[in-house]
Amino acid sequence: MASDPRVSKPRLPKAYTDEQLIFLRSHISGFETRTRGHVRGDAKKFALDRANEFLVRFGMPEDLQGIDEAEPRFREQIYNWYKNTVGRARRKLEGRTRSKKPAEKVSGSPGHNSLTWSPNLETPTTVSYAQNDIVAQTASSSSQQQQQSQQHVPPPPPTGHIQFSFQANVSVPSAATLALKASPNALREAFFTRGIDVTTLSSLIQSYVLSHPSPTPLNPIIDALFAAVTTSLNAPTASRTASNHDTIITILRRFTEACGYFPATLVHAGVSGPVAGPRALQMAIRKSSVWYPVLTPASGTTMSDEMERIAADRQKRKDYIQWAQIHGAALELGLLSFRGDYAGTAESLSELMARDAVWEADEVEWVAGIFVLQSLIRTGSLARKHEYEQLLSTYEGRWKEIKDEARQALVTEVLLSAQQDLAHMDEGRVQ
Repeated sequence: MASDPRVSKPRLPKAYTDEQLIFLRSHISGFETRTRGHVRGDAKKFALDRANEFLVRFGMPEDLQGIDEAEPRFREQIYNWYKNTVGRARRKLEGRTRSKKPAEKVSGSPGHNSLTWSPNLETPTTVSYAQNDIVAQTASSSSQQQQQSQQHVPPPPPTGHIQFSFQANVSVPSAATLALKASPNALREAFFTRGIDVTTLSSLIQSYVLSHPSPTPLNPIIDALFAAVTTSLNAPTASRTASNHDTIITILRRFTEACGYFPATLVHAGVSGPVAGPRALQMAIRKSSVWYPVLTPASGTTMSDEMERIAADRQKRKDYIQWAQIHGAALELGLLSFRGDYAGTAESLSELMARDAVWEADEVEWVAGIFVLQSLIRTGSLARKHEYEQLLSTYEGRWKEIKDEARQALVTEVLLSAQQDLAHMDEGRVQ
C-alpha cells in the first residue's frame, strides 16, 4: 500500500543535546491530554508554546539558522512531531498499525538521535513501539524488531489517557535519579528547565538538604537559584521573549511552588516546612542589600593582581544589582513577609534600602535602590503616592550622574516604568 504523500516525516533537527531531548519529550503527555479536550486548537497552541520555550531556552537549531522564516518553520515542525508521535502511540494502543514506508526500512540514517520509548497505560499493560521515522536504528536492532513484530500480541483495550515513559540510548534521568545526583549545578539547571516539574525540583532540593545537613541547609539552594537567574539573564537577547523582571518572577515562582512540598522535618534557621524556603531567601536578600566594594591593596600589587581585582569588582557590582532585582521580585510576590514576623518587617527592609541607597556615594547603590523602589510602588498604597513621587524624583537626579552607560540604561528603563506604575495607582482609588 502506497504511503500517503500528505503525511510528512516528523523529524527532529539533526543536532540535539540530551537536555533538549528531555525538554521536548517531557511535554508529550501534556500535548496528548489537550488533543482530547473540547477547545479547538488547544493542542496546537500548547505545541507552539513549547516551541517558543525551546527557542527561549536553547535558541534556534543550527540546521534552521540563516534560512527564510526559520521560526515559523521550527514551530510547525515541533507541532507536527508532537501530533504524529501521539497519533502513532494511539494506533499502537488500539491495535491499528500503518504499513511501513519504503524509506522507513532503511536504517542507519546519519545525524539522527537514537532513542526509543513506550507508552504506558493506566493499567499495568505496556505495548512497546519503535519510532522509526524519528530515530535511526542500527541493522541489528531493526532485524530484532522485525522478529518481534512477527509474534502475535493481542492488542490491549483502548484507554482514554496515555502516560509516556521514555527509554533512550541517551541518558534520560528520572526523578529518582535526579534526586540521587543532586548537586549545585543540577539544581541551577532545574530552576530554569521547564521540562523538570516542581515536584522533581522539590525532590532535588530535599535530597541535597538531607545529604548536606546544617542549621541553614537551604543556603546552597539560594545560591543555585541566583545562578539560575544569572544564566537566564545572560542568555542571548534575541532568543528571549520575556523581560528580565518576568524571568526572575518565573524562577521565584518555581522555587515557591517547590517549597510547598517541603516536609515539616526540613528546617532552615528555626523555620520548618514550606516557609523555610522563603525564609532562606529573605535572609539572603537582607545580606545582599548591604554594599561594600572589593578592597584595594595598599601596595605591592602586580598588574595581574590589579586586573583580577578590577574583574572581581565588576562582577560584584553586577551581582549586587541582580540581587536587588530579585529583592524587588520577591517583594512583589509576597515572599518577604511571614506569619509571626513583626508588622512591616519586609516593607521596612525594602524601604530602608530604597530610601538610603539614593544618598550613598557609589552609583551601583543608586541602581539597586531604584529596582527596589519600583517594587515598593507596585505594592504600595495610594496614600503614599506623593511620598514615592518625591523619592523617585531624587533618583531621577541621580540618573544624570551615573557614568556607566549600561547602568544608566537600566535606570532609564526602570524610571520610566516606575512613573507609569505611579500613574496607575490612581486607577485603584476607591470612590
